[in-house]
Amino acid sequence: MNLNRLKTIRNLWIYFIVIFLLVGILGYFFIERKKNEPIIIGFSAQLTGGQAELGVQERNGVQLEVEKINASGGIAGRKISLIIHDDLGIPKEAESGDDELIKEGAIAIIGHATSAQTLAGLKVTNPANVIMISATASTSELSGLDDYFFRVHPADKNRVQAFAKYIYERKGITDIAIIYDKDNLVYSNSYSTIFNDEFQSLGGDITDEVSFSSVTQPDFSPLLSKLRDSKAEGLLIVASDIDTALIAQRARLMNWQIPMFVSGWAQTETLISNGGQAVEGMEIEQAYALTNQSSTFIDFQDSYKARFGNDSSFGAAYGYEAALVLSEALKKTDGNKEGLKQALLETTNFNGIMGTFSFDKFGDVERPWYLSTIRNGKFILADQLTYTNSGGE
Repeated sequence: MNLNRLKTIRNLWIYFIVIFLLVGILGYFFIERKKNEPIIIGFSAQLTGGQAELGVQERNGVQLEVEKINASGGIAGRKISLIIHDDLGIPKEAESGDDELIKEGAIAIIGHATSAQTLAGLKVTNPANVIMISATASTSELSGLDDYFFRVHPADKNRVQAFAKYIYERKGITDIAIIYDKDNLVYSNSYSTIFNDEFQSLGGDITDEVSFSSVTQPDFSPLLSKLRDSKAEGLLIVASDIDTALIAQRARLMNWQIPMFVSGWAQTETLISNGGQAVEGMEIEQAYALTNQSSTFIDFQDSYKARFGNDSSFGAAYGYEAALVLSEALKKTDGNKEGLKQALLETTNFNGIMGTFSFDKFGDVERPWYLSTIRNGKFILADQLTYTNSGGE
């Protein structure tokens, strides 16, 4: 072997060693940089306008959990950066906002507060394979789908059926009228249809049904006059907190002293503060135990009040749980997007602040349902709702 050949081989070895060292050094700096990069999570819900209370409560709940995680060192040594977006309660804004959150690096989005905006946002998140986990979107139209959508709030179907059965069998009301907000149609139409089918199957009658657009700030007087003329014995309201309060106020001003039954969408302090005496005695279905005495739930309530200066609602509790279960899944992926869907699907018997829950193969949950009423300006837990489908489904 001549000297030139030996020099060539030696130079090649030096070249490969240098390349190896450079790759190693670059890989080390990439890993170290990755460790220092924040985990970007998006949040989107309506945060301004008349129907903003639910979204604000959810945002506060999410923030509380994110602050707790970051104070304890983050996930895999990385802090969470929460990017907050106001979807204005408009589907198009929800869609464009989620697109922007993904462009900003969000590997998951917590949102939206209502079903219409959630459905719009999924047009963006599903194609991008980005997890969306909702705290309160509950329409049954989102159930049973193999996609990137998860929720910690149970779907409507059985809960609404139980509510219809309660009104018919235990309240003795056989004729009921319905008023709902069509601006959140994916929720309100599904809700009223499920209620209608169950109520009529029991032998009851829907005397009349009207819809309104909350965006247009309608005059409820002619709508309620029409429902009163139908000779209903009860009124079902499927609307936000502020609109439910206005409907109740208008009905009482018309001296229509009809029993009112309300969907869980309206259960915030805004309902009471704006409804006053008009909302006294109304009954509300919800997946929220007002009198939960677990230490984790009480600690959450105390922490929330200390941080934000007011009492938490169901939106805050579910927002906190959405962030909590998401953070636990992120621990399994070291804060990475890859494998996050599977990590969430593997979540079983998770210890939330209101009890344990598990995701099914479609990202849905089953949780207890409750009935509350308003008495002396406060929400009071009245009962736990149950439902048995005699059809065996």
